[in-house]
Amino acid sequence: MFKKQALVWLSVILFVCLIFTFAACDADTHTVTYDKGNNAATGTAPETKKYGEGDKVTVADNPYSLDGYVFDGWKLEGSDKVYQLQDQFDMPAGDVKLVAQWAKAWEGHKLVSVADVLAQIPDEATDEIDYKYCIDGTVKSIDNATFGQMTLEDETGAISVYGTQSADGSLRYDAMDEKPVAGDYVVLFIQNIKNHLGKTKEINNAWIVHFEKPAAPSFDINDYTEVNVSTARGKSVGDKVLVEGVVARITYANGKKPNGFFLVDNTESIYVFDSQIAPQVNIGDRVKIAGARDNWILDTEKTNAAKFGYTGCIQLTDAHLVEKVSTGQAVDYTWVTETTVKEIMDTPASENITTTIYKVNALVKKVEGTGFINYYFDDIDGKTGSYAYTQCNGSDFDWLDEFDGKICTVYLSAINAKSSATGCLWRFVPIQVAYESYSFNEENAPQFALDYYAVDQFETVYRSDPALEVITSVGSELLGFENVTLSYASDNEASVRFDTADGKTVMHTGEAGSAQITITAEYKTYRATEKVTVTVEEKPEYNAVTVAEAIASTVDTEVTVKGIVGPSLVNKVGFYLIDDTGVIAVETTAEEMATVSIGDEVTIKGTRTNNNATQICLLDSTVLLNEYGEHEYSTATFIEGKTLAEVVALGQTVDCTTKVYVVEVEIKLVESKYYANIYVTDGDTELRLYCSGAGQYGFLKPYDGQRVTVELVMCNWNGKNYVGAVLSVTDSDEQKTVNQLNFNK
Repeated sequence: MFKKQALVWLSVILFVCLIFTFAACDADTHTVTYDKGNNAATGTAPETKKYGEGDKVTVADNPYSLDGYVFDGWKLEGSDKVYQLQDQFDMPAGDVKLVAQWAKAWEGHKLVSVADVLAQIPDEATDEIDYKYCIDGTVKSIDNATFGQMTLEDETGAISVYGTQSADGSLRYDAMDEKPVAGDYVVLFIQNIKNHLGKTKEINNAWIVHFEKPAAPSFDINDYTEVNVSTARGKSVGDKVLVEGVVARITYANGKKPNGFFLVDNTESIYVFDSQIAPQVNIGDRVKIAGARDNWILDTEKTNAAKFGYTGCIQLTDAHLVEKVSTGQAVDYTWVTETTVKEIMDTPASENITTTIYKVNALVKKVEGTGFINYYFDDIDGKTGSYAYTQCNGSDFDWLDEFDGKICTVYLSAINAKSSATGCLWRFVPIQVAYESYSFNEENAPQFALDYYAVDQFETVYRSDPALEVITSVGSELLGFENVTLSYASDNEASVRFDTADGKTVMHTGEAGSAQITITAEYKTYRATEKVTVTVEEKPEYNAVTVAEAIASTVDTEVTVKGIVGPSLVNKVGFYLIDDTGVIAVETTAEEMATVSIGDEVTIKGTRTNNNATQICLLDSTVLLNEYGEHEYSTATFIEGKTLAEVVALGQTVDCTTKVYVVEVEIKLVESKYYANIYVTDGDTELRLYCSGAGQYGFLKPYDGQRVTVELVMCNWNGKNYVGAVLSVTDSDEQKTVNQLNFNK
């Protein structure tokens, strides 16, 4: 009996112990619960487990799926901690909930924001960082259409993408037929990111895996009036037009980025300036463009343009690409006017011919500079013309190389006029060029001689006798003829007569009146004539002062001064006016320069000023009277006996800009791939000559490295530092060469 009771009590005690043991175990274990985190997620909850405090917990695999999203880890509820699959953590003292995190997805890759990317890039310069995610956003701009550099933006910010390519990596952006442009929604797969030079956080390379156009255009097409190109050209600035035509030529900005194109229909041509549309089109595409009619002038040139009545490049801006059909369609040039380069160049800037296309015969010339190449289009005389407008140092026109030195059929447009204080110069864009074995018809030789040589010799008004030796024979090696003879006859010899002696024919003027000059050109059996009317006026009298008196005049006063036209200014349009009393720089216009030659005796009117408080000169000068002549300019006030070091030291005083020093120096030419400068030196002291490039001192280049004597003046046009200007150079054989840079008469 006793044994039986003992066993019962023992069982009770053991049962109680077990109860307490299990109670103690439950008290020391905790549950990890997984939450799918979104009601739209589907799948079965992962197994929940209990862990003792301090146990290692291995995060379970994710069994859920959510359309359009990728799993982005388990977030510990109540904290910012996110665990990825198979991560471990120590079980805390309490139950844990892990909530599934979801990120927008593109084909299985996490879709990050701009802010996400920027947060991963250090603030200092770094090497590339692998970062294989997708990013989506709106293309704010295409910054380089060759490499697909773009600015991408979303609601968190904007970031530069250095380069993009097709989804499979086989095509660079510019080779893609269809590609995203500004305003498009795009998804990019990122390969790597970096901080470029510690200055620019950017996505270094990306694949375009998806893009789509906005659901609705960003403009109301009803605001635009549909017209042909000719009508669009005649609209007022700001008018909104809708035009259709064929892309004839694409233009490029620095870095060879497409920035616009010529649009042509069967009525006219016009330029469309838009760096976001230009990368989307190709020559031959038929497009419909909505844009605002505009006239463009560089801000720094507006004042000068206004003086000559130039209103700016006719173009369309704020443009939208409404339609595009890639047909490779031929451009309609049936409306184009056939003319000459000379006639284009002679067209006043006030007659705005910009962005209309002309057909000409032109000599294409490639001229290599320092760090750039210019392509010129000259008339068949080989000298009358202008250069192609480039923002790429000429690389955008390298397709012209095959035409270098050939007279070609050229469809040419003046895209703008470079406007300066001296005038407006048309600058060209070649639209289409073809070499067709140009052959000059010798029957046209007499008319050629008249148009390009004879007629342009004469002024319309003379106030003194020019004693002008006229051209009596014309030949052209380029065109293959020689000795077109020219003769002259006046219908009023009391006013204008031609004297022939010693094989020369010289025009003289006499009493006031008008005379019609008949010019006859003859070549073999061919003959042509032109008539020119000139007027002879009474010689006016001016109360002119000497150069020294002009220098001493009050600053910013108008003066009339008489002297001899001396050597050219450099990097300025003008010349040095010289008499027995002094030398002064004269700034004028190209039109005025065309009426004078070195050695002419002139009376001019200009504003005596100190340009930038340092350079004494006459500004806005006009020629009141040209008494011509072939006078030697006076050197009476030129200073000899100074060393170059002494002259440079004088460059601390204001009045040295009106002093000419005769010094012995060595010419030093410094050229590199991107620049060329020219100096004078005596071995110890070196002085840079004022110029935009050594090419402006072409007459000094043959003396590079040689010891010579120069007429040197100190100048300071920018108000910062004194540099040199050379009027002439005399070599060891006493041969003197004068700077004639600006003279073309």
